[in-house]
Amino acid sequence: MDYRQVHSFLCLYDEGSVTRAASRLGIVQPALSMLIAKLERDLGVVLFDRSSRGVMPTAEGKRFYELALPLARGFENVRRQMIDMGGAASGTVRVGIVPSLMPAVVPAALQMYCDLLPDVSVQVTEGYSATLLAKVDAGELDFAIVNDPLQPGALAVEPLIREELVLVTSRTSKLAAPGLFDCTELQRLPLIMPTAGQGRLRIPVESRRRRAAPISPRLEMDAIAPTLELVKSGRWATILPLVAIAPELARPGLQVNRLRRPGIKRALALLHHPRRPPSLAAKKLQEALAGALKDTLDRATEIVRSVK
Repeated sequence: MDYRQVHSFLCLYDEGSVTRAASRLGIVQPALSMLIAKLERDLGVVLFDRSSRGVMPTAEGKRFYELALPLARGFENVRRQMIDMGGAASGTVRVGIVPSLMPAVVPAALQMYCDLLPDVSVQVTEGYSATLLAKVDAGELDFAIVNDPLQPGALAVEPLIREELVLVTSRTSKLAAPGLFDCTELQRLPLIMPTAGQGRLRIPVESRRRRAAPISPRLEMDAIAPTLELVKSGRWATILPLVAIAPELARPGLQVNRLRRPGIKRALALLHHPRRPPSLAAKKLQEALAGALKDTLDRATEIVRSVK
């Protein structure tokens, strides 16, 4: 038994498909099948049941996964530590980030990071949480910052922050009076909300009769910049995380209302694959993004809470 066999087994176990696992490993399907068959012969057990619908781990396969996973983590951790022993971060870091962090958080973090580590290249992918989760799982990203996932699968999740969502309108629209805004009144507003695929921000609101009533938006759109442009026209309202509108808070065009009954929050988390520990360069980028995120949120929260 060698590490290549173990790594192939773990990948096939996670994917449940020879086709997907071979693609992820960068080898042809027959080569993967031969590696698994040889591993089964070496161990003297059958690890997978094969069918037209894919592969399913046997009881022995599940047990081997439990035993092999710490081995793979330890191997990768040793490799990373040896690479990082020189203390000089280098190479390429691939990070995925949800759109709401792009305007305020990412530029500040990247400028500081690139000044600090001039020998590191950074590839930033903007995308929604489900897409980024799949890319981290497939090894296309070193880590991602996403809305806290309900089903992260095999990925490691590190909570970052919880932040308020706020009602955003134009100051000239008179759609909402300044101050706290009752969520039971959201239904009367011409709302722009994310599409159904971005369901973490589709907010159920308790009605006056204590029955759950989902918000019915007039427009559904995932892009933040055009959403804000429509809101500035005075005809629309939207609900966004504080960090998404942080650059706009010092400008006169928008009115921000904190929400009550219920107050609405979202959680942001950092995802990485437990079998691929972050490099020194990736860890430092995580620190830069987390620091910029906290600073931005602190400033935005102070501004919003100071508005009566």
